Amino acid sequence: MINTFYRSALFSLLLLFSLSPRALVVLQYHHVDAEGPASTSLSPAQFIEHMQMLEDLGFEVVDLEKATRDLLDDNVSQQATNKQVAISFDDAYSSIYTAAYPELKRRGWPFTIFVNPLAVNEKHRNIMSWEQLQQLVDEGVTIANHSDSHPHLPTIPEGYTLEQWLNEEVTAPYIEMKKRLGNVSTMFAYPYGEFTLDILNWLAKQDILAFGQQSGPIGPHSHPQALSRFPAAGIYANPTTLKTKIMSMALPVAASELHDPIVTADNNPPKFSIQLIEADYNPKLLQCFASQQGAIDTQVSTINDKLVLSTIAPQKFTSKRARYNCTVPSSQKGRYYWYSQPWQMF
Repeated sequence: MINTFYRSALFSLLLLFSLSPRALVVLQYHHVDAEGPASTSLSPAQFIEHMQMLEDLGFEVVDLEKATRDLLDDNVSQQATNKQVAISFDDAYSSIYTAAYPELKRRGWPFTIFVNPLAVNEKHRNIMSWEQLQQLVDEGVTIANHSDSHPHLPTIPEGYTLEQWLNEEVTAPYIEMKKRLGNVSTMFAYPYGEFTLDILNWLAKQDILAFGQQSGPIGPHSHPQALSRFPAAGIYANPTTLKTKIMSMALPVAASELHDPIVTADNNPPKFSIQLIEADYNPKLLQCFASQQGAIDTQVSTINDKLVLSTIAPQKFTSKRARYNCTVPSSQKGRYYWYSQPWQMF
């Protein structure tokens, strides 16, 4: 058996000459309104600044569903650039129609809006109408599913089975939007970005691509029902930090490595261990971060000839939602690999 020293040297050589895995960065927005809620809003001027940054960085803005499926199905040319981004909006706020759409239409860029039909039907304040959504569909904008009532999906109401709950909050709104608007995508965005492994499995049987709110790019190995996006509003609207995220690439980790996101009193803080796939990075430089705790102790070891990353936060999580984000510099100057594991406190 090759000893540890030669195994490490061989791995380093492979990294040096390997191609960087392809990736898709997905930006997530809500309100494009200076007067909107601070946590989910950015001003129209900030939005335009973000769009200009994409252009200045030489990124291709692509259709979310096609680009994601091509990447997961390995239909992208090996020579394709690692500079693709997709733009998404949650909740169908009116400011998307009045402030974001004119800028995106001017640039000829595709984008996706994840819609809650109940909010449209009840004519909630600052939500687009069916007529406005129909106009966007007619002009080529992708409309997709964000559940009917925007519930906390992992909390199944008393008296419901998982099947009944997901039929009500996933299947029914898709059917309604399909009847009203015609051309509607089967993609789904989790309300609050939260899911369980049982929900993932149900969506997988329907071949539904599903997006969360954990940060990080999408890569060929990403889980099709736990796809990541970068929130880009509120505290995340800063152009300097957003640039780093836009330039990031997906740390290659198999979909099967996704952990159960549910954290209880018995496993808080949660242990985290994933098997790494080779790419152009130095494993010794991997660093994980925990929500509100900063950098945490990160170990990379060789187990059965496989590189394994292990970490655990030093303190318990106290908020309802948290993440472990793990990053490492790529051989490409100014670019980092990124992987995010979401957690939900129950």
